[in-house]
Amino acid sequence: MNAMLKKLVDQGFMNEAQGQYLEEAMNRKESMIVSGHKGWGILPLFATMSAVAKANFSIKQVKSFDDLGGDTQYYVIADLKDIDYAKLISDAMMIPDTGMICLKDPDHPYSIMKIFGDVKKAGIDQSKVFQILECAKENDVKFLTKITRMTWDENGKLVKEDFKG
Repeated sequence: MNAMLKKLVDQGFMNEAQGQYLEEAMNRKESMIVSGHKGWGILPLFATMSAVAKANFSIKQVKSFDDLGGDTQYYVIADLKDIDYAKLISDAMMIPDTGMICLKDPDHPYSIMKIFGDVKKAGIDQSKVFQILECAKENDVKFLTKITRMTWDENGKLVKEDFKG
């Protein structure tokens, strides 16, 4: 297992099965949407997923719409201000043969389902896979509470599947 993922496992942020699952998903160039509040560990998870991507792929840090495009395999869309974050996510999703890592938190509120709908209406390649990584905090303990795999079926219908590890 990637050393940074192993560190999160050792800290109790996620279990071994979750770490293995995420590493395998990254190796398949699947996109990651890290969701929750900043105090719930989303930024360390975001940084870890970005490091895992960087170890295996070419990555590009996105700070504006101008950064989309070019020769890259993964887009890393961090904590940006003064930008239409939802549109930036949607535009990145529509770029073929790339993955992305982004945030969904109170500072970056958007409807994942609306973005998926917009992407579908745009008629892009619907073979991409997205992992929604939901973080939580209970009794001052931060952890990865849920991983949901989102894809489209052959009829263009969105399919959600929770990881049971």
